[in-house]
Amino acid sequence: MLHFPRLISDIGGTNARFSLEVKPYEYESTKIFACKDFKTLSDAVNQYLQLVGVKGSVKYAALALPTPVIDDSIFMVNSPWQTFSQSRTRAETGFEKLIFLNDWHAMALSIPHIPEKNLVRIGGTANPDISKPKLVIGPGTGLGMASLIRHPLGEHLAIASECGRSSFPPVNEEETELWSFVHKRFSHVSAERFLSGPGLQLIYEGLCHINDKIITVLPNPSEITQKGISGEDWLCQRSVDIFCRMLGTVASNVAVAINSFGGVYIGGGIIPKILDYFIKSEFRSRFEDKGRYRPFLVKMPVYVITHEFPAFLGASHALDSYLSKGYIP
Repeated sequence: MLHFPRLISDIGGTNARFSLEVKPYEYESTKIFACKDFKTLSDAVNQYLQLVGVKGSVKYAALALPTPVIDDSIFMVNSPWQTFSQSRTRAETGFEKLIFLNDWHAMALSIPHIPEKNLVRIGGTANPDISKPKLVIGPGTGLGMASLIRHPLGEHLAIASECGRSSFPPVNEEETELWSFVHKRFSHVSAERFLSGPGLQLIYEGLCHINDKIITVLPNPSEITQKGISGEDWLCQRSVDIFCRMLGTVASNVAVAINSFGGVYIGGGIIPKILDYFIKSEFRSRFEDKGRYRPFLVKMPVYVITHEFPAFLGASHALDSYLSKGYIP
């Protein structure tokens, strides 16, 4: 059951990334589509296969999606393809074997396959303990999370999470003011409300409200990060600084929940793009700010993933396990 090529994907809320796996963990013909340009996920898949000239010859595929995969009906909050059916997608794409998994499930499974050169360490006095859980987290269009555990016999098992939907915990007066500003707009203020691209905009809006600054044109997330890390705009810079601190709090909350002494791994579409600024930010100090538990968090290593398409590695591992063993780890 080693038939190649295989279709591997990483579907986000904004972009759909597709590639052909031509050998184990070797990829060709990678394409990135804007989700909004296609009516359905099946349309995007079929367009990719036709574009690279392999329609009808690829038997196996893995679709990593930004949502829980629970039953046949798929609902994606942050995607233009909000609701669709697994069975219908299988029929419309015509694959012999097609698996669906959460995109951060795939991210977690990628960790053992990412080269060391694509992991940038952000503090931690101890090396990761391979027998302990790993946390994978990252803001992008939404806030993704998952964990990875290693069986004593060597196999890694991923646990997908929707912890980004958990309630956001403000830890100082400024964050409480921002929380109050957002709560007037949304009945539930999740961690993802702040820790995402739209969350950066909410932080910026909240700061403008607090500082009585009138917004004529709301900058997009890329403009906020660009003007923030360059120091061109103080409110943008303040927004990015708060964003980094908030990520430290939320990441450490989950880290202590699962005792992730196997390491914390940060991916997503935002942090790797502002890596130099992030390294100097207050992320690490906020991550360790857990009172009496601080000595443990000081030890915990954190890494930023700089691999261009890490979820491909995890989706490949999931598909190979499914084809050879009959389950997704």
